[in-house]
Amino acid sequence: MIIGFSKASDKGKYQLYVSWLRSIDPSFEYINFYGMDVREALTALERCSGLVLTGGFDVHPSYYSRGEEAHRCEIDQLRDILEFALIEKALSLKLPLLAICRGEQILNVSQGGDLIVDIPADHGSTVKHSSVTSELMYHTVEIDVNSNLYRVFRKTSFDVVSVHHQAVRTLAPCFRPTSFATDGIIESYEWFSPEDKGYLHAVQWHPEKGDYFNDLSQAIGKDFIEAAYEKSGIGRKR
Repeated sequence: MIIGFSKASDKGKYQLYVSWLRSIDPSFEYINFYGMDVREALTALERCSGLVLTGGFDVHPSYYSRGEEAHRCEIDQLRDILEFALIEKALSLKLPLLAICRGEQILNVSQGGDLIVDIPADHGSTVKHSSVTSELMYHTVEIDVNSNLYRVFRKTSFDVVSVHHQAVRTLAPCFRPTSFATDGIIESYEWFSPEDKGYLHAVQWHPEKGDYFNDLSQAIGKDFIEAAYEKSGIGRKR
């Protein structure tokens, strides 16, 4: 089975996404789409049984506003172009999608939602969503008991690793929120109506950082891996 990653560079923090999912199933192969041109990436995506949209720089605000806020963002427009194309094709193929941090944000923007440009300046700082040092920042998320997240995890709250200064402001109409931070920030979402759509799970936090053997990170990863194996039609190796 092959899983595609929007960015999974050979070194550094982007390999954590691969390591985390391989702690659940070490047998899958993966494709790193970052650095490919769009046509090459879309062709390679056809070989995949799932797509992980990983974290990274901010989505350019011109995609959800007039773009005058770009000076407050770190951007990578080539990555934006690539990921919008990957999302469109993944949805058409009904590939299982796991969207994390930036991935959760660009997926929302791709479907007509928008973002808070900077949480401390535009929303407030009652909850610290990121650290100015290398120390990991944690905060609590409250989980909707009617969500798929609750179905796989069976708990209503958990402390998650948080590394972001942007977040969903307006959720696209095709999605519904599944968890919140205590300051009201949407921390995860799923399809509003999942019928005739592929698997989708989007989280703002980083399940791959810190102790990714914790119950929540493992539950999210296992659920996605199972969906990818189901899509592949080959059955999960055990």
